[in-house]
Amino acid sequence: MLDLKGNGDTGYVIRELGNKISKLEVVQRAYFELLQEKGISEEDLNRKIDEIVSRDTKGRYGGRKKACPKCGKTVQESNSNPFKAHCVMCGETVMFYPYEPDQDPTETPPDPLDGLGF
Repeated sequence: MLDLKGNGDTGYVIRELGNKISKLEVVQRAYFELLQEKGISEEDLNRKIDEIVSRDTKGRYGGRKKACPKCGKTVQESNSNPFKAHCVMCGETVMFYPYEPDQDPTETPPDPLDGLGF
């Protein structure tokens, strides 16, 4: 058990937490691949994630970004709801699933003259 109350070497605690997270990522990936081998699809996993997220799950998440599938604007994963965000431009709910590749959204700013007949 790590001492997180400030006693001891903070660098050591951070390294140990990083090691534990790395190990959990490997185990999580192994579980996912075993599920796929047993016939559980990525869509099945995503549905289960949606179900869990819809429960009262509050915590510290967020940071990933991707383009809104409806309007293309950049959306950032919520800090209070895991795997979820809402586009501030169109209101679309955007999901951030754990095994989809990170995206680097590049927004093209709208042309202010677009639709004005110029």
